[in-house]
Amino acid sequence: MNLVLVTQVLDRQDAVLGFVVRWVEGLASRVGKLRVVALEVGDVSGLPDNVDVRVLGRRGFLGRYLRYRGILKEAFADDGFDTLLTHMVPRYSTLAAGLARRHKVGHFLWYTHKGVDKRLTRAVEVVQKVFTASSKSMRVDTPKKTVTGHGIDLQHFQPGSGSSPSGGRLRLLSVGRLTPAKDPLTLLRGLALLVERGLDVELDWAGGALAGGDDAYGEEVAREIQTLDLGQRVRLHGAVAYPQIPELYQRAHLFVSGSRTGSVDKVVLEAMACGLPVLTCNESFVPLLAELGGQAEVLGFKPGDVHGFAQRAQTLLELPADERGGLGADLRAMVARDHEVDALMGRLVQEMGGAA
Repeated sequence: MNLVLVTQVLDRQDAVLGFVVRWVEGLASRVGKLRVVALEVGDVSGLPDNVDVRVLGRRGFLGRYLRYRGILKEAFADDGFDTLLTHMVPRYSTLAAGLARRHKVGHFLWYTHKGVDKRLTRAVEVVQKVFTASSKSMRVDTPKKTVTGHGIDLQHFQPGSGSSPSGGRLRLLSVGRLTPAKDPLTLLRGLALLVERGLDVELDWAGGALAGGDDAYGEEVAREIQTLDLGQRVRLHGAVAYPQIPELYQRAHLFVSGSRTGSVDKVVLEAMACGLPVLTCNESFVPLLAELGGQAEVLGFKPGDVHGFAQRAQTLLELPADERGGLGADLRAMVARDHEVDALMGRLVQEMGGAA
């Protein structure tokens, strides 16, 4: 199999898509040749010898479309590439459909988001399979949906060298854009309630703005921090480069997520891989955590429920260190079993017709 992978960004340092380089490394070891087509390219040092990269750029829709068609035509007609996988951008699957069909190229899409629009439904029509992390991570009802789990790099996301953080304030961590979908306001109000109850606790938030509207919402979040008198207890780190993000997980006592995206959030799995207990309102994690039995209930809260969040957070923060460490070890083991990056790359190649 010779594979073309289309993605938005290829850059080891990217705060959101830095993991894609690890995907490339895992895929490259399982295919003959791999060509990455990206809108933006940054740090791609150390890529395998059988990988080459083409840059689309973001400027000019018509010019980008023509460059994309030219890159694909060269790959399929001249360079022997026989399989196409598009990562998270359904439009690029749709635009490639004619060329893929003409050259008898295997055509696949990876997509994880609860939103369904015409661009996604059109892409589903033209691809052979849609890979997704969980049954609720791609909500078009189609036999083409193939649930594979996420791909977490367990070498990158590891527990800290110590057993668990100790000393100083208790530290909550959340990772993601400051948007209404991530609901930081519930977490902030829950933090204020924990402080009111006498807990010496603080919150780190890692995540920058990706869209213009995010900046305005970020200002609303900043005002709420001041209103709740949390200025000395909340740190907004902005975008954190992918190589540096594990350190934040390792320094935290509890990962918290108010995300209402409805799909299995990769950042929660990253926290679990670091042996960090998690508290999330995301419905997709209910079946994933069910095997923990009674422990699973304390890891979840209802969306927007400030008091429920604060109560569960307090319970988890007050666990003895050995119990918290044992829970973290169980969570890491679940990620290793069901969401490990090389297992995912092997599964994708196999599902696309190659040898895993």
